[in-house]
Amino acid sequence: MRDDLIIVGGGLVGALLAVAASRLGLRIALIDARLPRSDDPRLFGLNSTSCQMLDNLGVWRGIAQHASPIRQVHVSHKGYFGALRLNAEDVAMPALGHVMPAHYIEAALNQVLLASGVTLYRPATLIAMTQQPDQVNLSVETPEGKQKLAATVVIGADGTASTVRTLAGIEAKVHDYGQSAIVTRVRLRRSHRQIAYERFNKTGAIAMLPLADQACASIWTADNAMISALMAKEEAGFLEALQAEFGYRLGHLESISERHVFPLRMTQASQYCVGRVLLLGNAAHTIHPVAAQGFNLALYEVAASLAAGHALTAALLENSCQQTRRQQQSSIQVSHGLAQLFSSHSRSLSVLAQLGMIGLDVTTPVKKKFIERMLGKAGCVPTLLLGSNCHDKAH
Repeated sequence: MRDDLIIVGGGLVGALLAVAASRLGLRIALIDARLPRSDDPRLFGLNSTSCQMLDNLGVWRGIAQHASPIRQVHVSHKGYFGALRLNAEDVAMPALGHVMPAHYIEAALNQVLLASGVTLYRPATLIAMTQQPDQVNLSVETPEGKQKLAATVVIGADGTASTVRTLAGIEAKVHDYGQSAIVTRVRLRRSHRQIAYERFNKTGAIAMLPLADQACASIWTADNAMISALMAKEEAGFLEALQAEFGYRLGHLESISERHVFPLRMTQASQYCVGRVLLLGNAAHTIHPVAAQGFNLALYEVAASLAAGHALTAALLENSCQQTRRQQQSSIQVSHGLAQLFSSHSRSLSVLAQLGMIGLDVTTPVKKKFIERMLGKAGCVPTLLLGSNCHDKAH
């Protein structure tokens, strides 16, 4: 029997898409190469529209207690005057978003997924895919052996090294920043007051995002050589280096948890939609984390791809690609531009960036539009992202 929709990739993006699509009365199958896990070390900054989407899908109630609200975003550049402050009050919201560990999202999402009626193939690996005028045929390797599946539409949400993208013949450009990111949790001696900090420096940036229990998610990006040197340090040495580079806006840093390293590259598919195959999330684009746009952009795309309701056709998929292009390009350009600009050794460029931050900080109408764009609230907003402002249920 042919499915209406087959999703390849059961990570956060693919699972959320499956849950959302299941509410449209579609026959859906999800192919996932791995079993659910509880050791994902990533820490996500979710904007308010992403939080609203999780609430609309029944996931938020399972993660609210682990979420820490962001009341303000504070952006600065080491060695230069001025800063950019984005406040929730600027857009009349209780919070710009929330920060939480990825494994809590996955656990809550899996519970909703199991009750959604979606047919799960996991662990299972996609090994072949061909398109016909009215359907897509897939060959999947499972523990029970090879299975043949078919669907009206296939969506690839299978990550940066996407098998769907390869089998669909879609090329991808890769830009290696020559950087990596160290992700860890930092225990604080005082409250972070729900402020998220982005501190640029000569070699990259340090983000300190508020977590529950007087802690912060720390994401330190720098060139690979520096990251290797930082990882070679003992905990005390790393904490001392982090304190010296970030400063004392959060007071004295008390301790850190285990450190994890992620290489930073920008991958962008030449096409997001071919026939009856659509790419979403990292399968379509992997962007620099400097502006925290990657996961939020992926959720925006999930919402936009389902805006047409149950009538999934190739034409509607193509239309969905066009509708999301503006938000995609905005997020990609901001992330790539900031990564390039603030890592530049040109003093003139750094000064221009600093003047831009100061100007934006004092120009309230412009700042409001900037915030709305980053939250996915500008222009036509997909229905799945709409609702009351993301609650302060966590605090």
